[in-house]
Amino acid sequence: MAQPLEINRLNVSFIKTSFRPGGSKRRQVLGAGGGKKILHSEKAGLFMTHQKLIERKQTETALQPIDLSGNDVLAKVKEYLKKGVEALWERHRQGASGFEIVEGYTALIDGFIKALFEKAESGVRSQESGGKKQETAVVALGGYGRGELNIKSDIDLMLLYSGGGILQSGPGPYIEKLTQKILYIIWDTGLDVGFSTRSVKECISLAKDDLKTKTAILDARFIAGEKAVFDEFRERAQKEIFREKNIEKFIREKTDESKARQAKYGGSVYILEPNVKEGDGGLRDIHTALWVAKAKHGIGSIDALAERGFLLRDAAERLKTSVDFLLKVRNELHFESKKKTDQLSFDHQEKMARAFGFEDTKESLAVEKFMRQYYRHASDISYFSTLIINRCIHGPVSPQPSRCKTEKGIDKDFKICDGVLTLAHEKAFEDSPVNIMRAFEDCARLGATMDNFTRDRIIRNRFRIDEKFIASKEAGESFLNILKSGRASETLQEMHRLKVLERYMPEFGDITCRVQHDMYHVYTVDIHSLFTVRELEKLKSDEYKKKFPLLAQIMEEVKQPEIIALSVLLHDIGKSLGKGHAEKGAELVPKICGRLGLSDDNIAAVKFLVKNHLILADTAQYRDLHDERLIIEFAKQVGDAERLNLLYILTFADVRAVGPEVWTQWKATLFQELYFKALTVLERGTFEIEEAKTKLPAIMRGVAELLQGEIGKDAVEDYFQLLPQRYFLANGAETIVEHIKIVHQLNDKPCIMRVKQNLERQYSEVTLCTLDAHGLFSKITGVMAANNVNILGAQINTLKNGVVLDVLYVNSSTAEIITDDRKWANVERDLTDVLTGKAAVERLVSRRGPSILDKKAKPKVHTRVDVDNEVSDAFTVIDIHTQDRIGLLYTITSALSKLGLYIHIAKIATKGDAATDIFYVKDIFGQKIYYKERLKEIRKAIFEALGEEAPKQDEE
Repeated sequence: MAQPLEINRLNVSFIKTSFRPGGSKRRQVLGAGGGKKILHSEKAGLFMTHQKLIERKQTETALQPIDLSGNDVLAKVKEYLKKGVEALWERHRQGASGFEIVEGYTALIDGFIKALFEKAESGVRSQESGGKKQETAVVALGGYGRGELNIKSDIDLMLLYSGGGILQSGPGPYIEKLTQKILYIIWDTGLDVGFSTRSVKECISLAKDDLKTKTAILDARFIAGEKAVFDEFRERAQKEIFREKNIEKFIREKTDESKARQAKYGGSVYILEPNVKEGDGGLRDIHTALWVAKAKHGIGSIDALAERGFLLRDAAERLKTSVDFLLKVRNELHFESKKKTDQLSFDHQEKMARAFGFEDTKESLAVEKFMRQYYRHASDISYFSTLIINRCIHGPVSPQPSRCKTEKGIDKDFKICDGVLTLAHEKAFEDSPVNIMRAFEDCARLGATMDNFTRDRIIRNRFRIDEKFIASKEAGESFLNILKSGRASETLQEMHRLKVLERYMPEFGDITCRVQHDMYHVYTVDIHSLFTVRELEKLKSDEYKKKFPLLAQIMEEVKQPEIIALSVLLHDIGKSLGKGHAEKGAELVPKICGRLGLSDDNIAAVKFLVKNHLILADTAQYRDLHDERLIIEFAKQVGDAERLNLLYILTFADVRAVGPEVWTQWKATLFQELYFKALTVLERGTFEIEEAKTKLPAIMRGVAELLQGEIGKDAVEDYFQLLPQRYFLANGAETIVEHIKIVHQLNDKPCIMRVKQNLERQYSEVTLCTLDAHGLFSKITGVMAANNVNILGAQINTLKNGVVLDVLYVNSSTAEIITDDRKWANVERDLTDVLTGKAAVERLVSRRGPSILDKKAKPKVHTRVDVDNEVSDAFTVIDIHTQDRIGLLYTITSALSKLGLYIHIAKIATKGDAATDIFYVKDIFGQKIYYKERLKEIRKAIFEALGEEAPKQDEE
């Protein structure tokens, strides 16, 4: 039988204004500014119970109740609200809890609504036309009803009337007059009020078919008027709406609604700009859990859940702390923006971090520290809300399932009941703490889930995961068995949810909820690491075997899956230590692996993979893959084919786990090209560069054979004299033949453009042939930018006779292949106009204005310009890392052109809102740039072109 509803009752002290200087125990922490008051100190307890709020004696004066007698009512109301909100703002700034502010604002509005109702009711009674009095009650709904009213939030009110003895179907004259008088004042206050007038019968009738109304009933709270009307409403709701047979449907509808809501707002706690109210881990999650608890068991608070056994006491306190933190964040959002806003956007995050007293350090930014704390609290709300709903459905946890169709004993400590792992006795973890790890190992090995009781016992016994446990050989063996089980991803995620992983591996705890404040990293470091394990395991799935056959085959041949799984799990472990995370993470590996009992060879393998987990992706994306010396150096760094295989699949899993749109066919192409070239070197067994002169004759013969009957041998030999050797080594015979034909067709044409589609790899190869001119490549990039064509890479080839043959690899701004012939016709027309002087490239670029998305606040990307003469024997390499923007490539190439630099190779990569553009350049004499003053000049000019000042050290 359903329990009686616990309808919300609010009992808070009235708004307090000023505080005794130095007389309170108010949380204050000095920030860098000295004397700066902050909103939160992690060392202080955030949550204050309702009773503590009532008993606070830290004020000198109290705001007097509002007096609405006489005239000028609106002015009195506005002054009352203004003073009340100012008092709350001051309390918020002084460090008041989130609960204290929302309850204080609720009390403030209560005072206004009660006085307004009394004033309106008195006025109607005094009017003869008011009609016969009807019994009415003012009822608070929604967040106002719960007593959790944030500043600027909607205020939902209902004028409820009995309707007894009234013949007419709708509200009588008395109700209509009363409503008019109430709304007349409310509308002019500037408050966002939702107001409805309903009879008890109508309200109950609506709730039977409307989920929103049904839910609103659970939050209903009596404010003023006839209490008997509210009591009638409550009793009828219990009997007619929340009867036991209706509750299952209600819970199902609320859980479905919750899933849809979470999906709408990102589907994860850890999205870049979370919604504090509606997102996964937001306040609406705990609201939903409490709605279910009220409907099913008549439980209306987190404390009551603990008292009734649905939560452990420490879990309840933790949950209340997290809810309070999100209320505090939402209060700050509303106070700071002066409007109702619930999305924690990038600009809000940075302001919030300062308001909460966080500061930048070498290890992390203030905003990253703040968001780390936010994600910790949001993940707790998400986890406990789900747990509460499950327990409300299935009942408080019990030592053993009540019924078991199939039961199988594992050993004296565990058994499987209907596919669910449960304890054979309550003292399993107390008797042998290592059983905590064994529980997860058994789940992974048997494909079982864990029952709620076992989870609770693990949480209760987590403190037993101490130094002895961490160093235990048995625990280490169990953990490695999990990694090679084939179900490591889901098992590690469950360990993470129960806070076991961070206790067993403290180094992983240091990256838990750690944020990287940029547009590229969608997830926190810990979640990304766990998702990387998931991507690795998916290489064994049928789906990935079809999509990524080479990588799946490599994964199939891995001899020790636990070693690559451990490497993947630990690859970002150094991110808690600041810059250089790969090297710093590698230094942590021997200690971690030593605890797990790995051999020296396996420790060395894991250390290598963690230290070098970026080199394949960075080399493939940012360096010239036709540079044989570079390939040989890369292969030498890797060492052998087995490590190359492991590095390749780790790189794949790492990039795939960053976010759904990060892995692209272009990246796949680059990674695979580097993999095969390095593998060839490693299998060859020598790290010597093959002489170009031994390769060129064979290439020339192949080209001449393909052109036989079209172009003579002498013309082919002449062509081979017009271009550097690296061009012929970088291109196959068929490609060279195509290029020779294009060059021969140029004649008096301003340019020739050929587009070849690579549908499998989702990019287009654009070959352009024209006469060389100052700033030519800059003009080409400008035309492409103007037509929304995204350049991925470019090979710039200038023949000795003044003809230019450029090959561009491009796609759309949404990373899709461009197959629209009309678009390519526009590109060719614009390019011809620019080259013939009919159009100015600057005007073409300017016509493409920024999109609405470009105007949105984003994390600042700090510009970095590196000029390197060590990467390549033939070229000076310029690496530019900066904020991505429309026409960026055009801006940079224009600057390089003005500097008299000639670009031979360009590679372009973006990570979120950060662009990394790499240029292989020579000076006007075809030489690398060595002079220090000239290198400083180049860096300074690039910074200026980007609208920034070069770092001071460049000027010294």
